[in-house]
Amino acid sequence: MMFSLNQIKQCIENCKIAGDVERDSKEFMLAAVMIIFSIDQLQNKNQLIIIKKKNNLRKHSGQIAFPGGKKESFDSNLKTTALRETYEEINLKNSDLEILGELPFFYTGTGYKVKPIISKLNNNVFLEETLKPDLNEIEKIFIADAEELLSPINHFRIKAPQNSLMNMTWKVKYKNENIWGLTARLLVTLSAGFNLREYPPCNDI
Repeated sequence: MMFSLNQIKQCIENCKIAGDVERDSKEFMLAAVMIIFSIDQLQNKNQLIIIKKKNNLRKHSGQIAFPGGKKESFDSNLKTTALRETYEEINLKNSDLEILGELPFFYTGTGYKVKPIISKLNNNVFLEETLKPDLNEIEKIFIADAEELLSPINHFRIKAPQNSLMNMTWKVKYKNENIWGLTARLLVTLSAGFNLREYPPCNDI
């Protein structure tokens, strides 16, 4: 299965009804992540770029995530944050990506209010040559099969960790890795946007 550019744009439109219930923003730090689709016409498939964070980080150590991070004072907006973090973490430049849109805000159990930005990899970018992890923060970069990540058969509703603000969360099985928390919720939401499943609850916190 491959999603076309128009289908990805329609997914973004569909997901406008998703996102989390609004919270008091003073209690959360602003952040952004970049969700990058590739459209491989030759192999008739899509890929998503995800990263595994190093185990020695103070926050989110060892987790699977989309490139991204918290908004800094010098970032003009959250799209700028997502683009900056994407370049810092995996070496993809602004010119490598076409921004397609964004999803509503999601709140995390670790105190972040996150804006997901959706983009498409430009056709002239060769990932194997371009991708380089920030060795201080990133353990590994995955060029993941989007169909596998978005398939409801790999989505599981689970109880959140004890130190989280959330009661329940999601887990997505990928290869030998477990993706959970915000990244899993975003994958489940995108899956619903492609009409593969129902939308996840928006009041886990």
